[in-house]
Parts: sequence; structure tokens; C-alpha cells
Amino acid sequence: MLNKVITRFDIVKFFTQLAWESKLISTDKYSSLLSDLGEIGRQLGGWKKGLQSKNSPVTNQGGKQ
Repeated sequence: MLNKVITRFDIVKFFTQLAWESKLISTDKYSSLLSDLGEIGRQLGGWKKGLQSKNSPVTNQGGKQ
């Protein structure tokens, strides 16, 4: 589910850039959106990384079984 959210978030970023390049939004608004989108992206990435580390197999610490 998180991968689907990240994929859709990438689509939002793409269309935001497209709107700016098409002069549908101002540079100031785009800059503000880019900052917010960057923060959301970092949060999603951290969430994904946290879930991956939680689900990864436990490594053998110290070589003892």
C-alpha cells in the first residue's frame, strides 16, 4: 500500500512541475509547493525505510546461534 502511495505522490510531483512549466502556477507558488512536497517525500521515504528494516530478517549478532 505504501508503494502505491509513493507512486501516486510521484505523479503529483510530476503534474506540479508540468503546471509550473506550462505557466499555470507562479514560480512563488511552485517554490512553496516544492518545499512542501519535498518534506512529504522525506516522510514517506522514512516510513518506507522504517517498515523495510522492521520486516528484514534479523542478522546473526556475534556469530552465535
